[in-house]
Amino acid sequence: CTPGTNIVIDNRLVPDHCTNSASGFFFDDEWVTAEIEVRGNEVIRHIVNGDTVLTYHQPQLDDREANFAVLERLNGGKMLRGGTISLQSEGHPIDFRKVELKRLP
Repeated sequence: CTPGTNIVIDNRLVPDHCTNSASGFFFDDEWVTAEIEVRGNEVIRHIVNGDTVLTYHQPQLDDREANFAVLERLNGGKMLRGGTISLQSEGHPIDFRKVELKRLP
């Protein structure tokens, strides 16, 4: 989900709060390998167990948000060029192990 931001998929701006991926479901105590490849604001890929399940481009602030003008000024423009990394679980317990960051060439 991308609250306060929009992304581009297949050359189309996607203003939806949540975007479906091509990932299957995982149950119980099954471990999965998840990778997120971020190449600036040009392309972001979500890869689960070796399969690319979501690719999008040009993450940007949503101009429909009440604080858009302030955020745009603080960010230096509408297009996002950086940010934080967050790991979360929505509605179900989750364990993370072996979290690694790698600088890409």
